[in-house]
Amino acid sequence: MILLSFCLSVAFLYLQATNPLCAHVPILAFAPFLALLGLTRPLSKTLRWSAFAGILIDLLSYDPFGIHALNYTLSSLFCFRWRRRFSADTPLQFGLFTALFSAASGLLQVTLLFLFDRRILFQGIWWMTDWPLLPVCDALYATLWFAGPLALYRILRRMWGIYWLKKNQNTLSQN
Repeated sequence: MILLSFCLSVAFLYLQATNPLCAHVPILAFAPFLALLGLTRPLSKTLRWSAFAGILIDLLSYDPFGIHALNYTLSSLFCFRWRRRFSADTPLQFGLFTALFSAASGLLQVTLLFLFDRRILFQGIWWMTDWPLLPVCDALYATLWFAGPLALYRILRRMWGIYWLKKNQNTLSQN
């Protein structure tokens, strides 16, 4: 399930990088993947995957190297304590946890860029447009792009298990 969600994130990152229609969509490609990790895996694995996803984004961005890795790692650490209130199996709760991660990541990203990269000027309009809209877009992205394929994966895995149980039961009863 984690590998599938990672592939979905990389696929959307590829779409954002190559497709002109998706290039201007304000979505963090790895936000649902990192939210899913925070909901289903222990803290050590979540932090490792967060740093890896941040390094991938750092390799593709013009920001100072390590900003996104630090951002994703600290955002995962912050959101990890809220994981008991959300479920990865319910699409609405998964979307809300992704919105929480995106909001924390957005605030931390602005702070880190202000501290380490003075090339970017932040205007006050950002607080009224990008910061509230980014978590909403990420929550919709998580609900539509991730919840459907992950639910389908769970159903197919359960059906595959039932198929093998019946097949093994039939071979045992024939012997």
